[in-house]
Amino acid sequence: MKLSQICILTLVLASAIFVAFASEEGGIIFTKEDAKQTKYLDPSTANVNISFEDAKNKIISENPEVINESIHGELIDDENFGIIWQISSKTTNGKSILTGIDASNGEQLFVYDGSKNVQGKDSVSKDDALEIAEEYIKSRVSADKINDIELEHINYKEPPADDLPGTYKISYARIIRGIPSLSDGIQVEINAETGEVSSYRKRWSMDEEELALIDTEPGVTDEKAVEILKEYMSNEPSIGEEKANTVKVISSNLVWKEDDEDKIHLAWWIRFMDSSFAKDATYPASVWIDAHSGEMLLFDYYRD
Repeated sequence: MKLSQICILTLVLASAIFVAFASEEGGIIFTKEDAKQTKYLDPSTANVNISFEDAKNKIISENPEVINESIHGELIDDENFGIIWQISSKTTNGKSILTGIDASNGEQLFVYDGSKNVQGKDSVSKDDALEIAEEYIKSRVSADKINDIELEHINYKEPPADDLPGTYKISYARIIRGIPSLSDGIQVEINAETGEVSSYRKRWSMDEEELALIDTEPGVTDEKAVEILKEYMSNEPSIGEEKANTVKVISSNLVWKEDDEDKIHLAWWIRFMDSSFAKDATYPASVWIDAHSGEMLLFDYYRD
């Protein structure tokens, strides 16, 4: 798929783990444009510092309710997390947990925990959830990394059924040289009834040496980027000049963005609407334009 094509950004699953997510309120979107193939490694020949037993013991120490015999794991080379032990397990109530452990240092990179018994009665406030998330992150992330993240949004997600609890989704963006990364950061989900962490994910993959070579002062202004956007829309037969002239910019921010070849760009992330959007539309369209060359990196615009 060429970047210049009109496309819909999708949430993708890789290796049975949730590796992309987007802010319902226009926060940082953690995403890869394409799902990547996971490589399975042979533990007997792979050069790793953390053995399966080490990873297994960490899982048990994190949750004593895990049944030892239920723990199964594979050593994989994941596009987003690197070489990890991906481990599935069950707790005494028969519920499942999926965890990713860094095979080089034993850091827990993600966990999806469905093991908590609930009654479907929310009792945790938004402020409580935020405090829980911050304490959880502090217990798993080094101080230097905590200083490099910034709260992006906290949203409450309604339960899928009456007898289930709601969920707080809390996202933190990784800030590099004063600019947020579009792919790196931390997301935590909090059970709104129990206050326990049901999901945790940390991605920290952008190459700081590559980033150091990119000037953080844009060569293309955000006003010029909007002109590039309108010209692009005018030349698209399915959109045309008439709609392009009705573009209303919702927000315009500088971000670090990777393209489909993993090259990092300083980009203008512009969220906008035009006359084809309802006035109360929840989700505007988005475009990412290289802030130095003016190249259209990705155009996310879909209309029925």
